[in-house]
Amino acid sequence: MADKILLVDDELELLKILSRTLSRHGFQVQCAASAEEGIEFLSETAFDLVVSDMALPGMDGLGFLQKVREFETSLPFIIMTGVGTIENAVAAIQNGAFHYITKPFQTNALVNLAGRAIEYGHLNKRLDKQFLDENEDHSLVIGSNKAVQIMLRTIDKVSDSTVPVLIQGETGTGKSLFAKKIHAMSSRREDDFYIIDCASLAEQVLESELFGHVRGAFTGAVSSKRGLLEEAQGGTIFLDEIGELSPTTQMKLLRAVQENEIKPVGGNKPVKIDVRFISATSRNLDEDVESGRFRKDLYYRLAVIPLMLPPLRDRREDILLFVDKFVNKFNKKYNKKITQVLPGVLQQLMDFEWKGNIRELENIIERAVLLADGEVITQESISVSAGYSRESSPEARHPLPLKRIVERAEKQAIVNVLSITEGNRTMAANILGIGRRTLYDKLAMYHLD
Repeated sequence: MADKILLVDDELELLKILSRTLSRHGFQVQCAASAEEGIEFLSETAFDLVVSDMALPGMDGLGFLQKVREFETSLPFIIMTGVGTIENAVAAIQNGAFHYITKPFQTNALVNLAGRAIEYGHLNKRLDKQFLDENEDHSLVIGSNKAVQIMLRTIDKVSDSTVPVLIQGETGTGKSLFAKKIHAMSSRREDDFYIIDCASLAEQVLESELFGHVRGAFTGAVSSKRGLLEEAQGGTIFLDEIGELSPTTQMKLLRAVQENEIKPVGGNKPVKIDVRFISATSRNLDEDVESGRFRKDLYYRLAVIPLMLPPLRDRREDILLFVDKFVNKFNKKYNKKITQVLPGVLQQLMDFEWKGNIRELENIIERAVLLADGEVITQESISVSAGYSRESSPEARHPLPLKRIVERAEKQAIVNVLSITEGNRTMAANILGIGRRTLYDKLAMYHLD
C-alpha cells in the first residue's frame, strides 16, 4: 500500500511539479494550498508524512507544525524554506519537524528525504505499538512432550506460508510465544508483529483498533485513524482471546480474513490489507460454534492450521526444562547466582497441579530466586509462593546442580523423541536440532544405546 504524503504550498505550479515527482516514485499525494486546508485533510485522512512550505498565507509553516502536533505527536513533518528563513526552519526542527529542505532544490532530494522521514515514522510506530521485540527469547518454545513436538514440527512446515493459524490452550500455556515463534520463522519476520487482546477492550474500541475509523464516526473521533490491520501491511497480527469477540466484530473480521479488505468504522470505502492472521483462545471454540456463540465460517477461516497446546500438568516431563530457563532468566534480571536446586523442590514442582500453567511456574521461580539467601533454591524460598510442605528427608535436602536438572530433562527429551520417530536417529536429531554425531554422543553419555 502506497505511503500517503500531504503536500502544502501556495505556489501552485511548484505544487504540481512536486506532486507529479512524488507520485512517480510510488507515493500517494494530497495537495493543499494553505495550512488551514491541510488541517482539514489531516482531520479526514491518515497520512504518513507532511511536507509544508514555511511561508504560507495565514498560518505559516511553524504554526501549522504546532497545530499538527496537538493531535499527531509522531507524524513526520518536513519544512520547505527559502534561504532567508533558515532560522525559522531550525526552530521548526526544535518543535518536532523531521528535517528541512532549502529552496531551490532538486526534486530527487525531496524524494530521498521523504523516504527517510516516512521510514522514521514507521519506526516510531513500531516502538509505540506492541511489536515483536527483536531480542525476544524464543527459547521457551520448547518441550519433549509428544504433543508439543508435533506442534513444533507443524510450525516448521507452515511458518513460511500465509495461512491463518489458531492456537488453543489454557491460560498461561504460552500461546503468544508460539505465535511470535511462527512470525519469527516466516518470511514476514522483518515486518510488523502486532498483538491485540480481544478480551480487554470494549467492542467499539476494539473495532476502532482493528479496522480504524473516520472522523466523526463516534463521539471523540476528532480525526481519522488507521487500524492495526491496515498498519500491519506485510506483517502479522496476533488476535489473542479471539473467542471473546462480539457477533458484530466477528462478522467484520470474517470479511477481513476472507476478502483481505476492511472498512473503517463510519467509513464506506474498503481498504485492501495484506496481513497474516494468528489467533489464540483459552475457550473451547468447538463448543462455542455448536452453541452458535462463535461463527462457524469464521472459525474455519481462522483454523486452517489448528494447534492445541497442552497444559503444563499434561507435560510434566518439560517442567525441568522450564525451571532451568527461568532460573537463568531471573539470575540475569536480579543479578543472582543460583546454581543449585534441592531435589525435594523439584519433586514438589513435578507434583503440583499447575492451574496457571507455565506462567504460574515462572512466577514461582521468580519469587524463589528473589527469596533464596545463597546459591540454592530450598523449600523455604519456594513454599511462600506455592504453599508447599517442607521435605525433611536427607536426600531432599541435598542440593542438585542446575547442570543435573538440564541433563535429566535432556535425557527425557531424547527418549521421548526417539519414541516418536520409532528409533530413527537421523529424524530424531533433526527434531532435536542437533547433529547426528552429537546425538550418538549423548546416547552413550546417558546409557541409552
